[in-house]
Amino acid sequence: MKRATIWRIGGGIAILLAAVAVYFLFLRAPAVVTATPHRGEAVEAVYATGTVEPVRYARVGTKVSGRLTEVLVKEGDRVEAGRVIAVIEPSEEVFRVQELEARLKLATSDLERAQTLRRSGNVSASALDQAESAHAAADAALKGAKARLDDHFLTVTVSGMILRSEFQLEIGDMVQPGQTLFLVGDASQLQIDAEVDEEDILKVALGQKALIRADAFPGQILNGEVSSLTPYGDPVGRTYRVHVSLPADTPLVSGMTAEINIVVRREDKALLVPLSAITGSAVWTVVDGRAQRAVVTLGAVGREEAEILSGLEETQTIIIQPPAGLAEGQRVRSSGQS
Repeated sequence: MKRATIWRIGGGIAILLAAVAVYFLFLRAPAVVTATPHRGEAVEAVYATGTVEPVRYARVGTKVSGRLTEVLVKEGDRVEAGRVIAVIEPSEEVFRVQELEARLKLATSDLERAQTLRRSGNVSASALDQAESAHAAADAALKGAKARLDDHFLTVTVSGMILRSEFQLEIGDMVQPGQTLFLVGDASQLQIDAEVDEEDILKVALGQKALIRADAFPGQILNGEVSSLTPYGDPVGRTYRVHVSLPADTPLVSGMTAEINIVVRREDKALLVPLSAITGSAVWTVVDGRAQRAVVTLGAVGREEAEILSGLEETQTIIIQPPAGLAEGQRVRSSGQS
């Protein structure tokens, strides 16, 4: 009777200890928030930045240094191709042209006289050759001087609007060779001149849609379309230039900077998980109360969700924001679904 009593007490203690062990084991299992993947739209895009520019435009600069004597246009003026819009002090070149015109006139007279004398046999062939050479040299010198004189008269090569006048140009200002003084173009047809990283350029193709953001229009997504790609990249910046055409009713204006997402792939029924569930190239799942690591292939990654291309089933339970130090096979307890 006494032995049986001890056995029953001992059995009760064993059951109690087992229960306590299970209780503490359960408490030690980290609490996790779980969810299941769902289907939705995924958009893969290539990011770029760029500047809004006219499709047709030209920079008007100077090849010579000097002081401006005339500024014939202002920003917003419409101009026709070939119009002179500014003049750099040309007096020295004018004098030079006049001098060379006189020299050519004399060389022409000498050549005509030598030709006449040669026909009558009163001058040698070498004398005629010298006269012809002198005439050719004078003619070439005059043409060169006229070309240098033309460089003092700045003309536009395309019809359009004076979009910008650099440096607030005024009469008397000094200019230097290589300076861009005016930007001329057609402001009614715009595009974005963007730079795409060389790692992404092979995904970009003509006709792809572009989603555009600009600081001037916060919260708005504007539309564009890839219209051209440069065939040769910048080896220093490791980028390729891409032009994104803009619709006629775009609110963007020349000179604005923009961020661009070129849509290279769209999937309407993609398998999506919260971005916080991604750890490197894997997702933690829960199977029979234990954590299991699933290696996945990622597709498009957005601000809140990521597309899973392979490695995960739609019916699996995933862990959101898995705790640090989570180990394969570790028991976990769900604190609810997100």
